[in-house]
Parts: sequence; structure tokens; C-alpha cells
Amino acid sequence: MYGLRGEFMSMINKPEDSLPYHIRAAFRGFETALSRFLATKDLPLSQFYILRLQWDEDGNGQNDLAERACMSESVASQVIQKMEKSGLVTRKAVPGDARKRRIFLTKKGRNLRDEIMSEGIQISKEHAPDISREQMITTISTLIKVKDAFDAYNAEG
Repeated sequence: MYGLRGEFMSMINKPEDSLPYHIRAAFRGFETALSRFLATKDLPLSQFYILRLQWDEDGNGQNDLAERACMSESVASQVIQKMEKSGLVTRKAVPGDARKRRIFLTKKGRNLRDEIMSEGIQISKEHAPDISREQMITTISTLIKVKDAFDAYNAEG
């Protein structure tokens, strides 16, 4: 097992020999394909990330959405403002604390779920790599370990 400072994460030789290089490349490929699909629905990728979280659990706080969507609070605020203007979400004050607001889907925002998720799943199936369930489980487990290691490192300051 290699730590963050170990050979496994090394970029000393060639970038192609490092795990971060391949994580980024795989994610960029996925994100590009997702963006292409969402463009056919006139939905920016940043808004999809917020919608995806809201579809699973509506009524989140803005800071929570920012963290879970891997966005800064200021970027999430701008994205949510645009979503509000386009009628996808609404903000409601938290009873007892007018400074805090929760984000709720509108009917328009909820209705996008079935269309986007069903078509998106179909596209994913058509273009998915040939990866076994066991390989997928191992990959996800490995990526969770990488994320946890970086979270711990970043928490050190």
C-alpha cells in the first residue's frame, strides 16, 4: 500500500505513470460526454450537479450543496441564482433564522429528472467501457481511499 508521498502517486517520472493523471483524464472524458448530452437539454453542467443532489434530497442548504457538488460557495451561489432565474429552484428562508435559506426544486426542476436521468443512463450504457462489476467495485473502493487520503492531507492545513 502506498501513501500520498509514495511511488503510487508519483509524478516524478512521466505524468502517464501517476494515478492523478488517469483520474483526471477519465473524469474529463466523462464530464465532456455529460456536457455534450446536457447541452441538448440547454442545461449547464454546473446546474446539473446541483439538480442531481436536489433530486435525491430536496431542501438542502446552499453551503451543503456547494460542498457536495465540489464547488466553492461563491460559485454555487451564482449557479443557484441562475437556476432560480430559469425557474428550476426557489430559495426559502429557514423558519427562525431569516439569514439561512434552503433550496427547493420547482415543478420544472423536478420534471427534468425523468427526462435527463433516463436518457443519460441510456447514453451511459451505450458508451460504457467493458468493465466487470468486480472491477467497478475495486475502482470505486480505490478512489474512495484516494479521496480520503487527500481529505486527511488537506485537513492538516
